Amino acid sequence: MGSPRILFVDDEESIRITLPPVLREKGFEVEVAGSMAEALVEINSEKFDVLIADLNLAEEGDGFLVVSAMRHIQPQCVNLILTGYPALETALQAIHSQVDDYLTKPADLDALINTIQEKLSGRKSQPSVRLKRLSTLLNDHATDICEKILEAMKQDPQILAVRLSDSELIGYVPSVLSALAQQLDSRQDTLNSQTILLVSEHGIRRKKKGYTLGMLIEEVHFLEQAVYDLVQKNWGTLDITILISELNGFQNGLHAIRQRIAEPFGRTKKAAKA
Repeated sequence: MGSPRILFVDDEESIRITLPPVLREKGFEVEVAGSMAEALVEINSEKFDVLIADLNLAEEGDGFLVVSAMRHIQPQCVNLILTGYPALETALQAIHSQVDDYLTKPADLDALINTIQEKLSGRKSQPSVRLKRLSTLLNDHATDICEKILEAMKQDPQILAVRLSDSELIGYVPSVLSALAQQLDSRQDTLNSQTILLVSEHGIRRKKKGYTLGMLIEEVHFLEQAVYDLVQKNWGTLDITILISELNGFQNGLHAIRQRIAEPFGRTKKAAKA
């Protein structure tokens, strides 16, 4: 059996010169393309085990078009995206485009090689996995999410200055996570009235403790980021066919939380939209 074959696609000449030789030293066969057009020629004429594509080639997001072509023509190929902009939108697009993983530039060579080997191994002997819904992920990892949020809060100087205990900092988060999971399961557009009341009361308590509206909104951001980090780590176990719609539902829930949590500061829904 031959060495795994990699198609490396990047429009930056310096990266094309430096990274492929390192991969070759690690035992991979590497073909290089400097544009989407060159990549499409390679995909249509050669067989590859792994695609590594820069997210932004001539145009923003071109890397996803290369991935789409590879998945259509060579569906067993492992697809990896390199990006200098690891924004939430990139993660969502990666999920939607069925990218196996994405790594941030400048690429950590050990992490890149480990990812390649892990994904190739997974493709060779892929056990049947029962795919999860996002709601199940929220329930199963509620403790992990809370710990991640608590860690972020303790690194925020403004929040630390209020001097709250760990239990006070986490506050309503476990209940909100459970409510968000229930909302996703029931496919409702809004949170239930009990949760809305809980969120409003949380905003009132935080204001009395000396919180600003910005600090409250930052707490919601910590919740959002913790969930998206969890999705990124577990998307191989998630049901991709409904994940995008579930993430949209999750965002709707967060939007409702932001609106209600602002009410003690005189921000009504109408004002928030203005």
